Amino acid sequence: MYIDRNPQGNITLSQHIYCKQLLKWFNIESCLLATTSLSPSLILLIENYSTIPDETDEMKNIPFHKALGSLMWLQVATRPDLAFSVNKLAHFSYNLGRAHWNAVKYVLAYVKGMIDYDITYKGGSSFQLHRYVDSDYAGCKDT
Repeated sequence: MYIDRNPQGNITLSQHIYCKQLLKWFNIESCLLATTSLSPSLILLIENYSTIPDETDEMKNIPFHKALGSLMWLQVATRPDLAFSVNKLAHFSYNLGRAHWNAVKYVLAYVKGMIDYDITYKGGSSFQLHRYVDSDYAGCKDT
């Protein structure tokens, strides 16, 4: 993690190097960039888990949990913009299918596209909290 403090008291946290390493770990350094953390048209369901024996064996070798944990660390430390995506994908960590792994790769493509993002805490100014809510009660197809 890179930490910078300027004379005005602002503290900036970033994980550019960690992001690059993350893309290298999962071999998606040359992927296309994504501008949203999850595709707006993506619908993930519990039913998307693998039922085909060959796919089930393939999914056992996919580093889904490692990728999700890596994204979680990134989200907690410096990238709150990943919180929704990581939370959504964590719901499926016990029973995976290709659709779930593709969604994780999409989030990693977003990380690549926004690799220079950091978070700055401003010193000497009043703190003002902004809240946003999405009240889509019927949006979850599983429940």
